[in-house]
Amino acid sequence: MNVAELLDQNPDPEGIALVDRSKDPAERLTVTQIQNQVKVFAAALVNRGLAPGSRIGMLASNLSEYYIVMFGAPAAGMVFVPLNTRLPTATLQYIAQDADLQLVITDAGHAGVLSDVPAITTGSEEWAQLMTGAPAENVAKVDPSDVAIQIYTSGSTGRPKGVLLSHENVTFTVLEYGATLPGEVMLVSAPLYHKNASMASKLAFASGGTVVLLPQFSARGYLEAIDQERVTMCSGVPTMYALVTAALNESQRSYDLSSVQRVLIGSAPMTEALFDDVQALFPDAFVTNGYGTTEAVLEFGPHPDGLPRPKIALGCQHPSVELKLIDPESGAEANHGELWVRSKGVMSGYHDLPTVNAERLTDGWYHTGDLMSRDDEGWYFFVGRVDDMFVCAGENIYPDSVEQMLEQHPAVHQAVVVPVADDLKGQLPAAFVRVEPGAEVSVEDLKQYALENGPAYAHPRRIWFVEEIPLASTAKVDRAGLVEQAKELSITQGHAT
Repeated sequence: MNVAELLDQNPDPEGIALVDRSKDPAERLTVTQIQNQVKVFAAALVNRGLAPGSRIGMLASNLSEYYIVMFGAPAAGMVFVPLNTRLPTATLQYIAQDADLQLVITDAGHAGVLSDVPAITTGSEEWAQLMTGAPAENVAKVDPSDVAIQIYTSGSTGRPKGVLLSHENVTFTVLEYGATLPGEVMLVSAPLYHKNASMASKLAFASGGTVVLLPQFSARGYLEAIDQERVTMCSGVPTMYALVTAALNESQRSYDLSSVQRVLIGSAPMTEALFDDVQALFPDAFVTNGYGTTEAVLEFGPHPDGLPRPKIALGCQHPSVELKLIDPESGAEANHGELWVRSKGVMSGYHDLPTVNAERLTDGWYHTGDLMSRDDEGWYFFVGRVDDMFVCAGENIYPDSVEQMLEQHPAVHQAVVVPVADDLKGQLPAAFVRVEPGAEVSVEDLKQYALENGPAYAHPRRIWFVEEIPLASTAKVDRAGLVEQAKELSITQGHAT
């Protein structure tokens, strides 16, 4: 199946499938209308003389035209390359060269950024002419292993890597995921260059749901969309919900959020405190903690015997995938270790990086880099990133575990734990903390709380209170930036105690 044929799965092609709130008034499109525009765009690509496999980029904020390119490039037998709008120009130029982009579609706000690549701006006369042609009669016939999407990692530990996702990778994941239901109204506010938002959209389109698309995330816009569009399902990353709950607590306005029946939180670790906040925000909703990586989205599902899911469990092994936990030190399978996954949804590999592929792929098993634990009932729990773990006086410290503990304190809204260098112990834990509105707590109070509720070696030696937790380009916590900030603060304020 071609990725574009996921639209054919929609059981209600004449129903509203997309509400684009980037436009005023909001644009409302059916699947049939989206399909027609997708086929017009696909035909235009072929008519421009672009060969099968050509890379077609998209550099834009969220808008309906994004889906035209997202599905239209694969419909033409070409490869869709979503570009992170928050990356610096030099990094975008690197990606354009690495992917060998043949064409890039931009919105007006990003026109001219990639001057060395042929570009068309949505809303321009050239775009209007492009979209007035005849539609392709059929989508391109593809081999399941043909690349459909080349999506770049955030590059937090080096240059971005191009993840190659085949038509089979994407269609398998969407059809097996089972995360949406016909008639659901799904709110999408994460950027569409991010896997969370693009996958959520595909799930909704394929199942007969409606996507309510925000141009970008804002807590107020999120709440207004739920209220006005009667959203039934929310999808996003933990930091978004932390901001929404904070905004609602501070708002003088009331919002009707009673329509929300399901909340899917993914793409970053979630704490029990945030889970409780989200459940309080949507008291009638079923809240689930999702998991997925750019390289492989589908890993977990419900318990095979129907047991209730623990609060922050990621799920049990999905019946269509293989999972195992590998002890990083011994290399043996265990109930605590790095998650490896093998399925039809695992990426083909990284673009032009054979050495990295050899490190991260073994006989079809993808090494996620995420440390997990599995309990006796088969539930998986996130422990931390292999790369985030640091050692303090010989003890392994997993930031997520310390954050979970700190956020149990009633005054703490959100906490991020990072290492700071220490001559004696190697690295010490430090924390950036955002307190609940109106709450008061001292550094010494939190240190004492940590000592009483966790191992002494893991208590934060430094605590800094902040108004906001900074986000990286993927709407996740900017952990790398906070590591650098902690380093600077430690130098200017002296040694931690």
